[in-house]
Amino acid sequence: MSRTVIAAVVAVVIVALTAIAYFVTASSFDQRQKGDADAMLVRAHQVVQQLAQLESIDVQNKAERLAADPAFLAAIHTTNDSERGMQAQKGFLQFLSNDKEQQSGKRPETLALVDDKGQIVAVFESPNIVKKAWLVPPKEDTSILPGVNYILGLPMVSGEAEGKRHRMVISDLWKNGENLMKVGIAPIVDPDATPTARDADNVAIVGAIVVAYAQTSTEAQRDRGLLGTEIAYFDGNKVAASSFTKGNAKDEDTQRAQALNASLASLKDKQTITVGDKTYIAAAVTMPRKATQKLPDNYPKVSAGAVVMAPVLPASSAAAVKMSILMVGIGALVFAVLGIYLSHRRLIAQVDQIEQGVNDIINGNVDRTFRPVGEELDGLANGLNVMLARLLGRPEPGDEEFDEEGNPIVPGRVEFEEGDEQSRTDPDLAMLAQESEPDYYKRVYTEYLTARKAAGNPDEVSFESFIAKLKVNEGKLKAQYQCRAVRFRVVSKDNKVSLKPVPIFA
Repeated sequence: MSRTVIAAVVAVVIVALTAIAYFVTASSFDQRQKGDADAMLVRAHQVVQQLAQLESIDVQNKAERLAADPAFLAAIHTTNDSERGMQAQKGFLQFLSNDKEQQSGKRPETLALVDDKGQIVAVFESPNIVKKAWLVPPKEDTSILPGVNYILGLPMVSGEAEGKRHRMVISDLWKNGENLMKVGIAPIVDPDATPTARDADNVAIVGAIVVAYAQTSTEAQRDRGLLGTEIAYFDGNKVAASSFTKGNAKDEDTQRAQALNASLASLKDKQTITVGDKTYIAAAVTMPRKATQKLPDNYPKVSAGAVVMAPVLPASSAAAVKMSILMVGIGALVFAVLGIYLSHRRLIAQVDQIEQGVNDIINGNVDRTFRPVGEELDGLANGLNVMLARLLGRPEPGDEEFDEEGNPIVPGRVEFEEGDEQSRTDPDLAMLAQESEPDYYKRVYTEYLTARKAAGNPDEVSFESFIAKLKVNEGKLKAQYQCRAVRFRVVSKDNKVSLKPVPIFA
């Protein structure tokens, strides 16, 4: 396997492990965030149901307590409009000054007194609500509040026959224009009057009290503080009020509230929704309706409710952990590649020196020795030197002598010359070609030693070393000349003895 492939495999493995660690960690954080949001939603869902039940009972109790005030019965029986208004306002003020009402800190949106026909007798601080404001035109025999219709025996649908009056208290939800109201309705009973055939509970019902609290964004924001989640109140498929705010302001973020409308139609069980740029786990809660008696089947079904939304928030440490994993992976990749590169450079430099020495020997320089190249390949270099010393009969490493410059003295050095084209017409070529190899080697060795002594340069060259050098050069020159064999002739010139190659082609 090449070094490039090894580096690529290492890089791919590091990248793959980093990616796996990153995505596993990210998935773990995502699951944890969703688990936290889910737990928050379950708690908020339970709390909202309990709060809604308590508020419904509270509105019921307020309506019942208000209806028991004699001031409203007096207002019903009074024919003078001015005196009627004064009696009703007296009852309203007495109700608002009650200690419990003062402590709650919540002021009702509407306090109204209606007669047995559903017409408004008096309202508190709402001059725009006129006598027939809550009656459905054109017959005006039906109130827009189903609870008022049922308690006073008015038709549930305009045009129906009148029904029985019922002595009961109802807590209901009412969509008044754009506002969602929590409404408490209680009958006003005249204990001195004789019940009629329409009075089902054997008491004379002469009117009713309506107490209404608006579900505003302020209320939703207060509930958010209790729940720890966002909340929105809706009727049908339209949000009436939400806890969404613009930044740190208290103003409702109506754009996000309107964006939530699209999810209301399909919102049934717990599910994940996106509002704006945030993700929530949301669940709807049906707002409760309370009544002291069973309501009829034709009473309108509850269409109002609340949506609890637990935000799926990113973990505070998630981004730091993910970035740390990426940085560790990148760092590991850089250091691994750099380590491979530096190791490659160090090792290749040593390999190149060994390879160069081998090439020199292949090319005939059998006197070549391998010097230390580095810790990794010093053993190989020494082994090659030992092998050459034993093949060529020269001193092994550690036994050689060195000159003044520190170079090892190689005894028995044999000089070789370059061949030329004239060797093809050498008259002794046929004789050289026919000479047997053992005789040829002995003859050349003897002639070489004799020539060296005659030139005044006697040198002890072992027969084995001499023949090994000849064979190495023969192999090189055969490949160079593309000939059948190469023989050498001893040449003496200027007191220099060398061997000249003679290629043999035939």
